Amino acid sequence: GAGGDAAEAAASAASIKRAVSKAFATIQQSVVQSSDTLLEELRRHNYVTPTNYLELVTGYKALLAEKRKELGDAADKLANGLSKIDETRVKVTQMSLELQDTRTQVEQFQKECEEYLVVIVKQKRDADEQQKAVNTRAEKIAVEAKACGEMAAAAQADLDEALPALEAAVQALNALNKGDITEIKSYSKPPALVETVMNAVMILKKCKPDWAEAKKQLSDPNFIRTLVEFDKDHMSEKVLKQVAKFVAMKDFQPDVVGKVSRAARSLCMWVRAMDVYGRIIKVVEPKRKALKQAQSTLDVKQKTLAEAQGKLREVTERVQKLQDDYEAKLKVKEDLRIKMEATATKLDRAGKLVEGLGGERERWEASVGDLR
Repeated sequence: GAGGDAAEAAASAASIKRAVSKAFATIQQSVVQSSDTLLEELRRHNYVTPTNYLELVTGYKALLAEKRKELGDAADKLANGLSKIDETRVKVTQMSLELQDTRTQVEQFQKECEEYLVVIVKQKRDADEQQKAVNTRAEKIAVEAKACGEMAAAAQADLDEALPALEAAVQALNALNKGDITEIKSYSKPPALVETVMNAVMILKKCKPDWAEAKKQLSDPNFIRTLVEFDKDHMSEKVLKQVAKFVAMKDFQPDVVGKVSRAARSLCMWVRAMDVYGRIIKVVEPKRKALKQAQSTLDVKQKTLAEAQGKLREVTERVQKLQDDYEAKLKVKEDLRIKMEATATKLDRAGKLVEGLGGERERWEASVGDLR
């Protein structure tokens, strides 16, 4: 037991001390005897004093302390080496666990990356098909939009023919003042050309074509405005036929009428402008209707296209997000792979170190016991 070992160690130490003391006494006695022999044979004195004995003891103590320190340092180095071997063995175990965990993570990320790739390829294929469909539809709609634009331009071109006459008539009407209207209204029996012009105006306004009705209309303060703002897009076929008869008259010309009455000249210009507009609008109106119908169909198709483009945008964004996630996972997997390789290298080196020092362990342990 521990008590027996301590007693044995104490007995061994006491035995060593006795042997050392005896050796010192023997050395001292031997020197004294040798000094006596030296005196007898050579007649030379060598004095041996207690101081010499004490110096011997002191020298031995210094040498003993030095040797004990050397042995202690050597034992400490060996003990430190043994501790490092134990630490390395623990680290090897930890690194083995880390390596296994990292390998598992790498395999997991590899599996996830492969699954992501399958999804990405499928959704990319779907997105490409949608892109083709949307592009095809967009091209067709672009053609239809161009056709609508051409129809609108054609209708506008027809209308543009009537615009100069309309603008001239409106300017002439706006140039009339109260005195001009009063001049016509003051006639009890108007000149024939003035009456003809007023009858044509009354027919356009869907009023009775006689002088009494004309005077009544002329008395309206807003008479000129009603002509400027006249609803020229909805003149009936019957009215236009009647007006055409007036316009066909030889003297129904602004310059001719103007010789009789300035105001009647402006009204004549307006009647002729309505006749021109009425004839043109008959050609334009079917075009307007066709344009409206085509534009309505185009609007529906453009709305559908916009919805398809929105869905395509969502799919494209989804594919991009998957791609970003895939690349992020690839990076994590690559980082883990590098870590795994570094850990495997460290583990291999540590394993070789532990294995190489394994044979030294028992010898070092025995040496530490002996040195201490």
